[in-house]
Formats: sequence, C-alpha cells, structure tokens
Amino acid sequence: MIFLFMAIPVVRSEAVLYIDDTSTVAKRHFSLATSADFYKDVEEEYDPDSEEYTKTVSKQLSFTSCLTYGLTDNWEAGFSLPYTFLNDTSSGKANGFGDLIVGSKYRFWEETDTLPSFALAFDLKADSANDDKGLGTGKKDYALSSLFTKTAGDYVFDLNLGYVFVGGATDDLFLYCVDAGYYLNDRFGLCAELYGETDFDGRFDDNVFSCAFSLGYQINGLACIESGVGIGISRASPDYQFSTTLTLDF
Repeated sequence: MIFLFMAIPVVRSEAVLYIDDTSTVAKRHFSLATSADFYKDVEEEYDPDSEEYTKTVSKQLSFTSCLTYGLTDNWEAGFSLPYTFLNDTSSGKANGFGDLIVGSKYRFWEETDTLPSFALAFDLKADSANDDKGLGTGKKDYALSSLFTKTAGDYVFDLNLGYVFVGGATDDLFLYCVDAGYYLNDRFGLCAELYGETDFDGRFDDNVFSCAFSLGYQINGLACIESGVGIGISRASPDYQFSTTLTLDF
C-alpha cells in the first residue's frame, strides 16, 4: 500500500486544551498530534499535631503522541501514548510511559442553520503504565462522550458531555466542557474553555473545575500549532497548565 503525502482541506485552526469537536480525520488519511503539557499544583494541609501547614508541590511534564486514521468521511479511530516526568515533594521523582488510550469517534450528522453537528466518542484507557510509580492508575477506564459543534460566522461553540466508567473505583465520573472560539482570520484562532468533572459527591473544591485560554495558528494545509494555558478554579484542579500541540495531517 502506498501513502501519498498531500494537503487535506482544513477549515481554520481552533486552539483548544480540553474539549473535542465533531470533526473527524479525512477518509484514508492520518493525523499525528504531538503535544507537550506541563502541570503544577501546590497544596497546603494543616497538621493538628505540629499545628503547622505542610506544603506539597507536584509537577508533571508529559509528551504525548496521538495518531488518528480516517476510516470513513465521518468516522475515525486512533490511539495516544504519553511519556511523563513526575516530581512530587512527597513521593519523589519518576518517569516513564503513561497508560495507552485507544478511541474512536463517529459523527452522526452535520450542523444545519439551527442545529449543531453531533458525534459520539468512545475511549478505552488501558492499564499499561506502572501505577507503583504513579504513572498510571493500574485499572482500565471506559469513557463515552457526546460532542456538539455549532458555528456562527467567525465564531464556533462546542459542548462535550461524557461519562467515565472508572476501573476499581466506587464512583464513576461525569465530564462536561464548553468553549467559545473566534477566528481572527484564516490562520489564527482564539478559544476560551471551561472544563469540569464530578462524581456528584463532596464539595465543589473536591472536584476538578478549570478554565483555559489558547491560540491556534494554521501554518499551512498540512500543519497547525496550538498553545494555551489552563488555570485551576477548584482546589482539586492543578493550579495551572501550559500546553503546546503540533498537528500534522497527511
């Protein structure tokens, strides 16, 4: 089988950190996304015995490759694998491959003048990483997400609603994410996002809730680059995140 490197029609680059949209890779083509993500979180816990606060600093740097193939005009499948460096003041340093994720997305219909486009995404997180080092959970997770995308001129809006069947946990997770993007021109795009996850138990600060702001640049018909910053709003979220992703379509 011979693969020809050729430009795939790209609308315009929308920079995102958390959310997914209903678009799929063109039929019989590949998309390779390589990302670098840095997270930092600082927590202070009160020790009643010493009557002092103990500070824990956690840092994580991950390099992730994601390869996706277009099975049909509206159906894609792929996998992603991260390599992670951990640095925690309480548990020390570790590095290695994270859990492998395989997934698929199917778009059921295109958007109309009044209705958004709609797709379903399914992801399986394997238990391939070393959980003793904190690089994985040691359990398989299954996630099913509904995706909606609606454009309005130079604006684009996305909504994700998902459910994660967490392996080995008593409580599963409900995921939700919404964004608003704006195309400055044919090459630059801005995006603001809100992302959260909850098990419907505990207080607001016990669940992840973050916002993000990002910029995308369409280099040419084959490549785009996206960079952004995520900011934790709830206490359970990382304090901040810096991410950059380079995507090649061929």
